[in-house]
Amino acid sequence: MGAATETLPKPMLSFGGKPILEHLIERLAAAGWREIHLSLGYRPEVVTAHFGDGSRWGVKLHYHVEKSPRGTAGAVADLRAEVGDDMLVVYGDLYADMDFRRFVDFHTARPSAAASLVLIETDHPFDSDLARLEGERLTGFYRARPGAPCEPLALAAVWAVRGPLLDLAPRDRPSDFGRDVFPEALRRGLELRGYKTGETLADLGTPERLARAEAGLPRR
Repeated sequence: MGAATETLPKPMLSFGGKPILEHLIERLAAAGWREIHLSLGYRPEVVTAHFGDGSRWGVKLHYHVEKSPRGTAGAVADLRAEVGDDMLVVYGDLYADMDFRRFVDFHTARPSAAASLVLIETDHPFDSDLARLEGERLTGFYRARPGAPCEPLALAAVWAVRGPLLDLAPRDRPSDFGRDVFPEALRRGLELRGYKTGETLADLGTPERLARAEAGLPRR
């Protein structure tokens, strides 16, 4: 995001007149979540100053600030003592207009799965984490290469995870779900399920994507 994040963490960039993260909290609150844990790294004070205890949105917010970078998987695994082993994980720079409750119901109905991953068709496969899917069982993860065939089925940065998956996040170094933990889960024979959806999940990780998504927002 370049200069846009010199003073703001990416989830606090404005989208539709409010921070990206605020849209997520509103959506989760509307779906019935009453407690949300936020794992923070860069400029955490911007987040805490804006959201406070979360009561304005009808939720209780818990803040966890990294002492050193832990990566996406490491940061979530560090919450186990307080949150437990079963978690819904949503990345803070994602605009997600989806039915979170329906996704969690999908995951709950598959108790043998170490994790369930939301998957969407992407229009930018060359900078996305892509998945191979057989039925609803995930069989591999890869990055697209110019000239090589690929299915534009991307990880949407929303997953429901259980303890056996979180066991794979090292405690002594950073780790990433897409790059490290999910591939290792398959190597160890753990079951991962894919949840394909056509709902709106917009990766707002670049200025171009943010501007394009903002231009497509309905005007109220």
